[in-house]
Amino acid sequence: MSYQDQERREHPRKKITTRLLWHVIAVSLILLLIAVLVSFWQTYPRAKQDVLAKLQADVQQKLAFNQEVLSGIEYQGDVLSEAFLKRYEAYVGKPEFAELFDDWFQETSPGVFRLQDEFFEGITTANHVFRHLSSFVGPRDEPLDAELKARIVISLLVLSELAPAWQNKVTNTHFSMPENIISLYSPDSPWGSLADKDLVITDFSTVRSTLQQENPERTPNWTGLYFDISAGFWTITYQQPVDFQGQHLINSSFDVSLQQMITDFGHVDEAGVENYLLNAKGHLVASSTLANGIDGTRNTLTPENYDDPLFRALAARLAAADAPIAQAVWEDVDEDYLILVHHFETPNWWYFSVYPKALITEQALQIPLLMAVMGCFLVVILLLAVAFFVTRDVSRPLRELANTAALVNRKNYHAIEQESVSKVRSYGEVTQVLNAFRVMARRFVKANEELEQRIDERTQDLREANQKLEQLAHLDGLTALRNRRAFQKDLAQALQDHEGSYFFVMADIDDFKPFNDNYGHEAGDQALIAISRLFELVAASKTYRYGGEELAILVDAPDAKQVEQRLQELLQSIEKLAIEHLYSRRNQPFLTVSFGYTRIRPGESVSALIQRADKLLYQAKQQGGNCVVGDS
Repeated sequence: MSYQDQERREHPRKKITTRLLWHVIAVSLILLLIAVLVSFWQTYPRAKQDVLAKLQADVQQKLAFNQEVLSGIEYQGDVLSEAFLKRYEAYVGKPEFAELFDDWFQETSPGVFRLQDEFFEGITTANHVFRHLSSFVGPRDEPLDAELKARIVISLLVLSELAPAWQNKVTNTHFSMPENIISLYSPDSPWGSLADKDLVITDFSTVRSTLQQENPERTPNWTGLYFDISAGFWTITYQQPVDFQGQHLINSSFDVSLQQMITDFGHVDEAGVENYLLNAKGHLVASSTLANGIDGTRNTLTPENYDDPLFRALAARLAAADAPIAQAVWEDVDEDYLILVHHFETPNWWYFSVYPKALITEQALQIPLLMAVMGCFLVVILLLAVAFFVTRDVSRPLRELANTAALVNRKNYHAIEQESVSKVRSYGEVTQVLNAFRVMARRFVKANEELEQRIDERTQDLREANQKLEQLAHLDGLTALRNRRAFQKDLAQALQDHEGSYFFVMADIDDFKPFNDNYGHEAGDQALIAISRLFELVAASKTYRYGGEELAILVDAPDAKQVEQRLQELLQSIEKLAIEHLYSRRNQPFLTVSFGYTRIRPGESVSALIQRADKLLYQAKQQGGNCVVGDS
């Protein structure tokens, strides 16, 4: 190798070395500036103030949100109670409610009645759609009378109307009654079907606290955390007694599961921090520590039966307070913890944020430790910076050139063209070679794109052809009317449409068989085609070939009068065709059509609708044909 060649090879290396040197110097200056700034960070007292301020803000935000949620649940209780009373005052005493109870409930054991399973799975009856409902009528001293049956039926109607709107805010919505009866809306579990036949709900503190002798002030209340034996989960309940003329009718109530309470109140944003929520009696409502799991052997969690030292200490301190605590910071309950106390006005709970003091110390020492660590790793960082720039300015361009050569060998020109927007830094001959590869690749890619465009055009043509085939699949081959498949689809949609007003029409060409027998099937087909074209002109309608000479129409009209008018106009248009029929048994010299129409009742079965329209068509035939018979 000549001296000149060696010099040319060394020259780029000297340029890269110079660039790297300046980069290393810049990184060193930046790191030095950061080290100086870090030395001015705060010490332990300031760290403690920062922790308290942040914790206070986080707790206030969480409590404000949950205060709104729980207040919303209490408002829902008012809405539920008012809706029940409104129905009770308007409908109680009417015999149909007792009849509905007898239809809906079944006696599963002596004196015990349960709502039929279809009301949980989904059923439409009494002009209502019921779903996710169950009810348990347990053993009681007094027999079921008409008033109590009405109460139960009204509770189910109200739950069906209102409870679905709250299913994402609460776990369950239910009405409980002092006569050992409960009606419940739950998307997850048919509680009324699962409850033990001997269960007496008033034996437990939840419902018992609403009875007049236990709650003479008739105030709503939130329970502590308790285990629902039938549902199999821990929950709290909000319940509102509802009285009428001195009689305790019912309790509007909602369940909020432990899982939901942990999500709302027990969630912690920092490892080591724990939360507790206690009610006015010192019972546990929720806690982040409950996520470890608890069994269902205890009905409620109190300091006497739940072994959590910190919970017991908090309950004891709360009970020993001389005056109500609105907000406080406790440092003497446990030497290892800083405890923030906040009073939760609705529903008179206390929220405790337990923050380990070790975390405050750790936070205060973070910056000094960071400075020490940064000093130790400064050399490593500088070496990494040099490695980064060498990789970027030398290794990556060379790898890029090798990759491009490999792509050329594999004829992957599209990938080469895409690399033209790459931000890889390269110099000299490497850049020239890469650009040459990319210019070549662009030419191949352009040719490929033109080919793909042609393929897309052919694909679009094929898609349009498939769409036309799909349309033809729903058309009758002779009349070009919609066929039986389209009829079944459109009729099902009309039966499910509770907002529209639709009528169903059955039509039949009078004495069409004698016409076919005497004039021939070709003439019969032509007559059917001509009449079908007139059916297509009926306003706001869809016409289907139901079978043979039978046609069906779906008409969108506000009332029967409009339908009658449109069909009469159609009848006159058919008469004007004057298709000769000298063999009619009805002494008519031309082809005529008979019609039977009826209003579509949303939710009814297809067979019932067709049978009703067919009977009306039969009446039209009995009246001599060439007429319209319908109902509203």
